[in-house]
Amino acid sequence: MTGVGFESDTKKNILPWLVRTVTILAAVSLLAGTAATQTTSAAEDERKITIAAITDFHGHIENGRWVGERFGKAMEYDPDNTVLVSDGDLVGGSPYESASQRDAPTLAMARAWGLGVSAMGNHELDRGVKDFNERVANPANHIDWLAANVHRTGAFSNLRDYTMRTVNGKRVAFVGAVTDGLGSVLSRSVMKDVRLDATAVESVNRVADRLSDGDERNGEADVVVALIHEDADIIAQDPVGLDTNVDLVYAGHTHAVKTGRHTRSGAPIIEAGSFGRQVAVQDLLVAGEGRNTRVTVSDAFGPPVVGMTNGDDDPARIIDAAQRTNASLQRVDAIVRQADDAARRSGGVVVSAVDDPYDKTTPRGRDRLGSLIADAALDGARRTTVGARARVGFVNPGSLRTRALDLDGDGFVTVREAKDMMALQFDNAVTTLTGSQLKHAIAQQWHRRDGVWRSGHLGISSNVRYDVRFDGEAPSIERLTVDGRPVSDGERVVVAGNTFLLTGGDGYTAFLDGDGYADTHVPYAQTLIDYLKSRGRD
Repeated sequence: MTGVGFESDTKKNILPWLVRTVTILAAVSLLAGTAATQTTSAAEDERKITIAAITDFHGHIENGRWVGERFGKAMEYDPDNTVLVSDGDLVGGSPYESASQRDAPTLAMARAWGLGVSAMGNHELDRGVKDFNERVANPANHIDWLAANVHRTGAFSNLRDYTMRTVNGKRVAFVGAVTDGLGSVLSRSVMKDVRLDATAVESVNRVADRLSDGDERNGEADVVVALIHEDADIIAQDPVGLDTNVDLVYAGHTHAVKTGRHTRSGAPIIEAGSFGRQVAVQDLLVAGEGRNTRVTVSDAFGPPVVGMTNGDDDPARIIDAAQRTNASLQRVDAIVRQADDAARRSGGVVVSAVDDPYDKTTPRGRDRLGSLIADAALDGARRTTVGARARVGFVNPGSLRTRALDLDGDGFVTVREAKDMMALQFDNAVTTLTGSQLKHAIAQQWHRRDGVWRSGHLGISSNVRYDVRFDGEAPSIERLTVDGRPVSDGERVVVAGNTFLLTGGDGYTAFLDGDGYADTHVPYAQTLIDYLKSRGRD
């Protein structure tokens, strides 16, 4: 091969190879550059979002400043990228300061904090669906109320499945749900207007999946946070289970502090106590978008839930340890002062002098309190047309909210103390049971645990006497008398109690077997006040 020939052949044959080589090298270089760009972009695209959550506040505005300080601390720690949320029962079952004003102080306090998102809890419905829509969920309160498992009707026009927030450039969807056991914690008169379409977990999955399906036409989220007004363990152990599209779960309803629970895919489930004594603060590190988002959750202030007694860390070291007063906290303080002043004026009125504090933390006090309030239910029913023939009164211990009736131990019961004890929004009601059904209702207070029968301490009016036997699979009531007279199994007896109890609440399903159920439309707290007034000194 001549040199010319070699040169010619070489040029002819090597040029395509050089072209291919340059092309491949360029492609490799381009891919490497793209990979580097993607890595850099992913790192640069990672954004921090902070969520601060409370649950079951129940109008405890006396704790509002502490909550406001924690919320303020979270917002200073991550300015402009913090969302404040509630997991339900923000209002309802509230102390007198808030309850006497239909929880207006609590709703005003939520506005002062900047709370903008909440799951609907069962107590938001204490006064009915119409009241929830027009008062609690009024848009003027600036809270998006969420419950994806509640069937939407015109009465629920201010309730939605989810709400979306754009935070630090990321789309964060908050999906809400209320407990599946709603029917067991609301009176029948309220539940007639409420229908659950599916379980809480199934409903959250439905919405989360739709927001993560890649179809922008039906809404897409980068992060999904579930607000479920249900116990953390029930959520974690649900047979269906929350799916991989849910990144963080806040639980509630049981007033417990529960951490260390997770969904099947590993998302944290956190329950942050009650009454504003605890706040959960989590950081979400979010990279990517839509279906390709990667979310990492960590605890912002040390433990997952920060309580009044254990303090918290300040990872950014940017917040004044003295927790300086700001405009928001000044508004909170003003709300508390105004509510306290109003409560003192109306609630300080003495109802009755008492020789016993009726402290339910002692066996004697518990039994006396239950009997007193059952007597009041009976007396209150007899004052009405529908309940004039009532013969027995009942009260469930779960409806008695404070430690003692004479809470300050001064020998007097005030309007405020009576209404704090009976803070739930129940009326007094009546139903008619046969003697056999009445025995069954009384027997339902006992449950076997660890081989031992234990009493639920159902409060029964003082004119009732009975014996109980435990030699079978269930307790049996014998020698039942009312006003000293034996009650036969077929005899019809009108009984009184709050609307929740007489519609099967707290597991007392025997009351559902009665007939002639009627609401007296007298608040059950008022029956106690009227009864105490009629007796004079206890």
